[in-house]
Amino acid sequence: MLLYLTLMKKHKFRDNWPAPNDYLLELGRMTTVWGSLESAVNIAISRFAGFQSPLDFRAVIMVAHSNFQQRVNIISSLCEQLVPKYPRLKVYKSVVAKIQAAQKARNKFAHNPIVWNQDTQDVKVSYVTARGSMKTSVEVVKIHDIMEATAKIHEAMCALHTLVTGRELKPMWERDA
Repeated sequence: MLLYLTLMKKHKFRDNWPAPNDYLLELGRMTTVWGSLESAVNIAISRFAGFQSPLDFRAVIMVAHSNFQQRVNIISSLCEQLVPKYPRLKVYKSVVAKIQAAQKARNKFAHNPIVWNQDTQDVKVSYVTARGSMKTSVEVVKIHDIMEATAKIHEAMCALHTLVTGRELKPMWERDA
């Protein structure tokens, strides 16, 4: 705690900067859960590629410089080839769709500026798309929007775990205490 206070003073970080603390908490949760999904994707590639260890150096090296979408494509291609031998993998397309939806939800908050407008007392995210034509958007963000993104990420990670292991992993909020 002392280090935290020292850094806050040294760098002049302010409370509720650059957004209200409750938003920053949820953005941090989303980022942490995203890291779990990324790790699960890497392990899935290793397993589906036939390596005994989920951290086999060969698999780690092959995915180290691949972007996330490429890794998801690898999982999809491996599953497509493995389905005839392992029919339980036939649900891979729905798992891939969950992963892609999670990525889209995460990217909205992770790759765009989120600012707090003191005058209107709301938090906004702005973004630009340029596929075909350029469009700019500014949206009010509620905490539950970030929580929904986090939930999608966690549900995708659970679905991927189930696909890899064959054992259902329910989201945290559906598990027994």
